[in-house]
Amino acid sequence: MSIDRLFPDLTEDNRAELDRFREALKTVWPLKGKHREQLKYAIRDMSRGLTSERGDRRPDYMGDAKFLSPYLYYFLPWNLYRMSRLFTGLSFDVPDGARVADLGSGPLTAIIALWLSRPHLRGRALDFTCVDRSPKAMQVGRELFHAMAGKDAPWRIHTVKGAFTEHLREKADLVLAANAFNELDWSGRVARPQAEKLAAHLAACSTETGRVLVVETGVRLTGRIIAELRGRLLAGGFKPIAPCPHAEPCPMPATGQGAPWCHFNLSVKGAPEWLQLLSREARLEKAGVSLNFLYASRQGAKEWDGVRVISESFKVGEGRGQYACSQKGLTLVEFGAGGPGMEPGRLLVPEWPEAPRRDQKSGAVILPWKGAR
Repeated sequence: MSIDRLFPDLTEDNRAELDRFREALKTVWPLKGKHREQLKYAIRDMSRGLTSERGDRRPDYMGDAKFLSPYLYYFLPWNLYRMSRLFTGLSFDVPDGARVADLGSGPLTAIIALWLSRPHLRGRALDFTCVDRSPKAMQVGRELFHAMAGKDAPWRIHTVKGAFTEHLREKADLVLAANAFNELDWSGRVARPQAEKLAAHLAACSTETGRVLVVETGVRLTGRIIAELRGRLLAGGFKPIAPCPHAEPCPMPATGQGAPWCHFNLSVKGAPEWLQLLSREARLEKAGVSLNFLYASRQGAKEWDGVRVISESFKVGEGRGQYACSQKGLTLVEFGAGGPGMEPGRLLVPEWPEAPRRDQKSGAVILPWKGAR
């Protein structure tokens, strides 16, 4: 067996750029006196608005100045941290001259994360089209990007006011949608037709060789969203690149209350100290962050029978185990009580038993794990 990582630690360069982002914030969106003192309360209020009170938000809430300060100083940098880990693990690459569409871009979160985490792309001439309901958020994002990258950066950024399904004049080599689709109503009978509409739009926006990347914040709702979009995209001729190691039906679609669902919990190792301090001030200290995502194209990834570790470790009988995803469906990677466990996102090359057992509780196929760290 062998192993590979999906969410490696931040590089030294990436950590330095995230630290420098604080100075960009102070330049582009300075807070003085009372506003800085009240920031921790505004962050706490917005956190409730994005979770327990999410039904009370306006669709264009990001255009409101009172929401921008807590978002820019707290939610945006944490999203940059999440996406930096993901972009590094995916070995994300975009060729010189490529067109990128960013749907629901907000303050250009995905584009800034791409600049911070993939330094080999900084000298390439890339053309970004950003679509969002809030021109104000996109304008602030553009200023933050130039504060980090400089005015002479070769990345060209065009902003378009509109919904996620806004028609694009040109197809893109990469279509991004980060922390966007959870803003929609996914209740009841709305979910499936909405997924069909969004998947069809993602496919229509991409070139024949283009790729689609959807990233969400790692709650059960977004697990369901990703699973629905995955099913619709696969039906339309796309194949997963990551995290799925197969193109079979998703074994973790978040349809049952107690069932496993596909998301990844990451440590906050390497996150900026200033951001962790602000989180403690707002009483929202983080021991970890989570996300779920789908990266796909019409070509897909190299086809092989890999096993992707999804959950953190938990007690199984006299030993321990972790839920994973494989071509065989829901998989339980099982190891001894002294086993160290693996960080979520690990990709294993398995050695399957001739007659694999099934876990009585979950129905998962059991993969005994005896590989080295």
